[in-house]
Amino acid sequence: MLIAHWTFDVGTVDGRRVADTAGTGPAAELGETAEIVPGRAGEALALGGDRRAVIPATPQLVLSQVFGFSVAFSVRITEEPIGEWRSLVYKPVSENDARGLGLWLYPDAMRLRAQLFTVKGPDYADSRTPLTVGEWTHIAFVVNTAGMFLYVNGGLDVAVPLEHAVVTPAGPIYLGSEPTKPGFGGLMDDLRVYATALDEEAVRALAEDQGV
Repeated sequence: MLIAHWTFDVGTVDGRRVADTAGTGPAAELGETAEIVPGRAGEALALGGDRRAVIPATPQLVLSQVFGFSVAFSVRITEEPIGEWRSLVYKPVSENDARGLGLWLYPDAMRLRAQLFTVKGPDYADSRTPLTVGEWTHIAFVVNTAGMFLYVNGGLDVAVPLEHAVVTPAGPIYLGSEPTKPGFGGLMDDLRVYATALDEEAVRALAEDQGV
């Protein structure tokens, strides 16, 4: 079930706020330097350095491992590795709490690390497929009671079983820089949040719809 969808198209932008086109989630709030710019089709969110957009915490966006959840988006990285972890998406357990869910670029490689926080601490899933600078890539991160699954361009890239329960990430969603780390440089588009664990066919359809 799709519970929130931010297209970042200009028609959804009101000042520094970007509406959720699914109609159930809050508006994304653009930081002072985040921008909406032309994208591949329509507009996209431009991020880099300390730029970010923040989606406030709401009951609709409390993600439960029991029911499963998925986060999917398209991204175009425009910079090579910079020697630091660069955040794409980050959602703490609660405001100013531990990292509940996160996706980062490696400091020295164009690969992704996904993280969930469990009752025994963080668990990680590291992608095998490198992202290509300057090219659009579709990413989907899917979680259920069995494990976490990272998809790149519609194909399953890595699956990691979860031996311990995931602590529900209920805090706000940061796009780009988080409070203590820089964000990736590039564009983000078509961010979707589901209150279900998408299967591979559904993820592939999303990627194909995004032209990858």
